[in-house]
Amino acid sequence: MSFFNGLFGRKRDSSAELAKQRLLTVLIDDRYKLTPEMMAQLKADLAEVLQRYLPAIDAEQIEVTLSRGEAHDLLKADVPLRRAAEPPSKR
Repeated sequence: MSFFNGLFGRKRDSSAELAKQRLLTVLIDDRYKLTPEMMAQLKADLAEVLQRYLPAIDAEQIEVTLSRGEAHDLLKADVPLRRAAEPPSKR
């Protein structure tokens, strides 16, 4: 299978690339001084505010990450919404 992966361009991240990504994560965290407790509080606050407007928010599933973009750093929140049961269609 590795022959086909090499042939069709599938590339696995090298350990150097993985180490680089981890270092960037540490540097970003250090720059903004966000402790794990602060990130958890930020997540809880976001859930509280969003639930005022969108009751379908699943607060336990919210993921907040801080990453490095090309021009600036990014704070990203993935907020899954529970789907309401669809009403039966009229035919």
